[in-house]
Amino acid sequence: MEELGDAKETGRQRVKLLYRGAEADVFRGEWCGKPAVYKLRKPLLYRLPDLDKLIRSQRTVHEAQMIHQSKLAGVSAPHLYYLSPPEALLVMEYLEGERLKTLLLGAGLTRERVAALGDAFGRSIARLHAAGIMHGDLTTSNVIINDDVLSLIDFGLAIHTQRLEDQAVDLRLIKETLTGAHNAVSKPFMQSLLSGYASVLGSARAEAATKKLAEIERRGRYARVE
Repeated sequence: MEELGDAKETGRQRVKLLYRGAEADVFRGEWCGKPAVYKLRKPLLYRLPDLDKLIRSQRTVHEAQMIHQSKLAGVSAPHLYYLSPPEALLVMEYLEGERLKTLLLGAGLTRERVAALGDAFGRSIARLHAAGIMHGDLTTSNVIINDDVLSLIDFGLAIHTQRLEDQAVDLRLIKETLTGAHNAVSKPFMQSLLSGYASVLGSARAEAATKKLAEIERRGRYARVE
């Protein structure tokens, strides 16, 4: 078990490490009696201390803003409980459910279920893109399913952008994740995802994004050959 900060000052309780990342550690605990996730951006020794503190603070605030704006766009995401820029700490709702990655790797998944999950994911991505948000880390590990509600997590790499190429990069990442980790269902899932995407953004914009995705993939193939 790990402990964060001064429990008396902020009401934090003992927490358990869930994940240790390159820039942030993620813990599970409680906040005011509710299950919560603590995301703490840790100091990086290769940066100057003052610059490091500024970067961690800014990125923590930015992530909180992106989560809030994604929710305003109609995307299910964790509720925010507490933000401390000086500590580079973000406390948010712990989402019960199962990761999409686990579901797609499980046995007995029907075609209908795959299609429904893909469609829901595509609709969520489209709502982000319609609001000018690129998630930046769209993998099946960053999607939580609970009672058929699909929620997105980990907005640490999210940015504001209206560029079609940036939005196509989101689609490319999930396509690569599906091909690499979920090859058995990758094609029908991606077809349903693009269908759900088009149902929100319209066929013309979805087609433009799909063409840009194909262009990015071609550039990638040529770069590897060279």
